[in-house]
Amino acid sequence: MIKAVIFDLDNTLYDYDRCNAIAEYHLYRMISANLNLTYEAAEETVRKAKIKVKENLGAEVAASHNRLLYMQNVCEQLGKDPLKYALEFYNVYWDTMLREMELFDYVNPFIGSLRNRGIQTGILTDLTAHIQYRKIISLGLSGKIDCLVTSEEAGEEKPSRKIFKRMLKKLSVLPEEALMIGDNQRKDIDGAISVGMQAVRYVKGMDVYERTAALLG
Repeated sequence: MIKAVIFDLDNTLYDYDRCNAIAEYHLYRMISANLNLTYEAAEETVRKAKIKVKENLGAEVAASHNRLLYMQNVCEQLGKDPLKYALEFYNVYWDTMLREMELFDYVNPFIGSLRNRGIQTGILTDLTAHIQYRKIISLGLSGKIDCLVTSEEAGEEKPSRKIFKRMLKKLSVLPEEALMIGDNQRKDIDGAISVGMQAVRYVKGMDVYERTAALLG
């Protein structure tokens, strides 16, 4: 019997790819305007910054996704003062991202039906806790989710067994009593299965009710 349904966040509860593309467009425009670069040069500088930060930290830690570190590196590459520009660049990205985010149509009705049946809900996500909290609040999910676990909290990213086990412990459920829903086969689905959970891969536009009906009973 399923006692908890756990969701990935990005590209499972909302369209991350669309929002990210819009946010990065505004970011590159701001960088090019403030640092006297072409749009293409700004884009390339950010790309290099992401690579450098991940090289320094390792690609499988939450801080490797920190866009403030990316913006700091952008400034350092160009010999500009990070304390003057980095936070402003960071904010234009996230302000745009959060403004553009909208839940997929299935989310509120589905979560409501789970809660009406006494099934707990959780969000299990990579990235840092601070920005994922901001996303959840912006999406209007505060008070509708019982538990959040981020890779920053767990110390390892999906598909590490550690992050899944931390979620199970918080929800006080056995692996076979939990269902994971996520868009990434390796991180969400394979990771969940590795600890004995059941899992359904989310594809944009999928009928979530139909795909989960047999599992939820």
